[in-house]
Amino acid sequence: MRLPWKKDASYSPDSPQRKYPNSLLKKFSKAILVLYVISVVISIPSIYAVTYFQVRAGADKELSLLVDMVTAVRKYIAVDVRSDLMEANLFHSPAISSTVTTSRVAKHFREMRPEYYIKVASDNPLNPKNKPDQFEWEVIGRFRSDDTLDRIIEVGSINNQDYLVSSRPSRAKKGCLRCHGEPNAAPEAIKAKYGISEGYRYKVGGVVGAIVVGVPMEDVNALVLKRGLIGLGVLTAIFTVIFLTVSNIVKRQIVQPVDQITDIAVALSKGKLNKNIHMERDGSEIGELGHAMQLVQRSLVFAMKKIRK
Repeated sequence: MRLPWKKDASYSPDSPQRKYPNSLLKKFSKAILVLYVISVVISIPSIYAVTYFQVRAGADKELSLLVDMVTAVRKYIAVDVRSDLMEANLFHSPAISSTVTTSRVAKHFREMRPEYYIKVASDNPLNPKNKPDQFEWEVIGRFRSDDTLDRIIEVGSINNQDYLVSSRPSRAKKGCLRCHGEPNAAPEAIKAKYGISEGYRYKVGGVVGAIVVGVPMEDVNALVLKRGLIGLGVLTAIFTVIFLTVSNIVKRQIVQPVDQITDIAVALSKGKLNKNIHMERDGSEIGELGHAMQLVQRSLVFAMKKIRK
């Protein structure tokens, strides 16, 4: 970058600068610092909102895929397995019950990914382990009260822990009635294992429970915080580059030339009229000021010569 002055033997741009209580460089630095603080204060809520939306959308998509997988497992049992086994009078619960199968698959899945919550909850289950907690009761009730509702995504408390939960209704199919119809018509193996007090009298198409999949909000919030800090770090890095760039420009293009002109003015005031002044007229204000000092020096030299005559 071309500087608006030429060095001479009496001045170096890299020499120590004067100490000014209200120096321009300090003012520029404070202005950038204030702008950074204002930007951070304004940006933090925006960064958090955008980051939370992105993380939430990603978690929603992930949970939706997991619910689809659970639904696919249940459909596989209902469509591809159950009818053949029942025709052969083979009543093995993990093979003919989509709920039991889902529970077993969920158990193995959580051994690999323990942070997830997976359950097919029912307020009228054969297996008491499938009874819903308070949140799941409410979800099942909402599905029953609105037939058009096919999905619920919200934050809920399960087992005293907050989860981001994706839920879908579990509806009774015709094949379900073989085990969940009238108690007396249920297979003996089912009655012997689960009794006849609960898990019966399902109606085709009726909501009998909910497929519930969740991820802890702690994980979601931690990811939001991590990404938010990355965003804040990027903002800080940008302002650091701006600060260093502006400080360097102000120092070399304004502060150092002004210091040189000050030195020249002080020298002229002490009668040192022969001090070399090398300033370029580069079209900038500082360049014009330096040129003006050259004219002052020439005028003083000319005046002193006339006086001596």
